[in-house]
Amino acid sequence: MTKMHIAIDLRSLQSGRVSGVENYAFNLVSNLLAVDKKNFYTFFYNAWQKTPVPDLHFVNSETRTTKIPNKLFNFALKTGILRMEKKTGDFDCLFLPNLGMYNIAPKTKLIITVHDLSPTIFPEFYDLKRRFWHKYLNYQKSYQRADLILAVSEYTKADLIKLFNVDEKKIKVINPGLDHEFFKPQSYELKRQLRNFYSLPGDFFLFLNTLEPRKNLGNLIKAFEHLSAPAFLVIAGKKGWKDKKIFQAIKQSRKSSRILSLGYIDEKDKPGIISMAKALVYPSFYEGFGFQPLEAFASGTPVVASQISSVPEIVRDCALLVNPYSSEDICKALDKILKDGALREQLIKKGAERAKAFDWTFTAARALKELNSLA
Repeated sequence: MTKMHIAIDLRSLQSGRVSGVENYAFNLVSNLLAVDKKNFYTFFYNAWQKTPVPDLHFVNSETRTTKIPNKLFNFALKTGILRMEKKTGDFDCLFLPNLGMYNIAPKTKLIITVHDLSPTIFPEFYDLKRRFWHKYLNYQKSYQRADLILAVSEYTKADLIKLFNVDEKKIKVINPGLDHEFFKPQSYELKRQLRNFYSLPGDFFLFLNTLEPRKNLGNLIKAFEHLSAPAFLVIAGKKGWKDKKIFQAIKQSRKSSRILSLGYIDEKDKPGIISMAKALVYPSFYEGFGFQPLEAFASGTPVVASQISSVPEIVRDCALLVNPYSSEDICKALDKILKDGALREQLIKKGAERAKAFDWTFTAARALKELNSLA
């Protein structure tokens, strides 16, 4: 089997915050290098100002960092003035854990992970700046250019074929994994400390996601307003685009005193906060995969989730599925969670079993097999 030199663009890890894409990139690369002792890897970063990067050091890898303003760097790649090989040295394959701007030699293989097609399906969920960036990336050209596409779900694969007419043979569905050492039921002492630190209320539902229209927090707030039981709603996550209406809805809600907004929480605190919730609520209009329901499953917390896009594929019958367009339907599910203890215990048990099907070691092994097929 031929040894390859694989460059991995890890610029997405320089944001300083962890979302689904960053979680995927870091965990896949960490586990991929742990099992691959044959190929050689170059990790690539770029930033005008010094930014922290993850500690990824392996005997068969190197790290290359350039200090060019990102707008200028992306423009140079887009216009063909610059090729990535000029900054990293020659390589056989470029792997993009998330599609970004690139320019490589015609002979160089290209691998792209596709997480979702929301910019194409729901452009109205993005602001003008984001829409311009998505158009600038030229999805059609990149997906056709790719030699291998890793889709995170069967749903995302179907979208690629339907929307971009991508050859099915070069799309491989590999589900992301889950860190079972990190996401697990937490001790009473840790939960007590977190409850005090974040001033968390008693019974609460948890929304843990980026605050943007696609995540459907607006309908969740409406549903919560009609909930008769004396519970709370805790909202945690980084600000996204078009988030002003979300904060306005929280402020104007007749239950605003029972809605607690934590903002972006420290990654290390996520399992504990999830473990304390009566349920994690995941009512998205569209998801290509969805980490949070699995994180809740592994943490021993029930899930109320959207019944559309890829979510049913991921959670199966281990969550209460709702119509995300119906605040009434969401409200009924929240009410069931609070009042039906037997149902809640059943969901916890099913969720724990479902979480076991997702493991980064397995994900990395499958990804390596597909990478080696390009040699």
